[in-house]
Amino acid sequence: MLNLSFRLLTGGLLLMCCLSACIPVPMPKPELYRPLTDFTPQDGVYDFESQQARFNVAIDDNPRDADARFARALLYMGVGRYASAEEDLTIAIQVAEKQSDYDPERLATIYVHRGLIRWSDEKVALAIDDYSRAIELAPKNWEGYFHRWLAYHFEGEEEKAEQDRQRGMKLEPDVFDREYVLRYDGIVL
Repeated sequence: MLNLSFRLLTGGLLLMCCLSACIPVPMPKPELYRPLTDFTPQDGVYDFESQQARFNVAIDDNPRDADARFARALLYMGVGRYASAEEDLTIAIQVAEKQSDYDPERLATIYVHRGLIRWSDEKVALAIDDYSRAIELAPKNWEGYFHRWLAYHFEGEEEKAEQDRQRGMKLEPDVFDREYVLRYDGIVL
């Protein structure tokens, strides 16, 4: 009886040692690149409708108000109305480009947001154009480099991607030092 217990104990111990080698070790995993996930509905439908009405009044009062269009586009992005958001962003860009005193950093941000929508719609070349224009307007803003880096990487243009990553590393090293997984709607690319 004692001999059987000793065999079971050593067998169990040996099994535990073997299984301990199979325990997964946490490894740093790549970040998931899904830029539009930050735009999720924050408030109820009533709040969306009241905010939309407020922006509609501002735009009706001044159709050339790029900031009101940009704000409404952000609201649309938050509820997944990307076509409406892209339309407002395009108009905001057209209006802002005609105003010599419009803040170039703000305009760059509008371009980046339109690029995010175009990326989501798998219009990668158009997204790259938007990110490139954002970089022209605000070369010290890391976001244009970040999104263009990943778009170039997705397109297989590794040399251009690495150039953007190196430029971005100088501006925001913590962001550009990570590895990212590119995906569209749940499909890892």
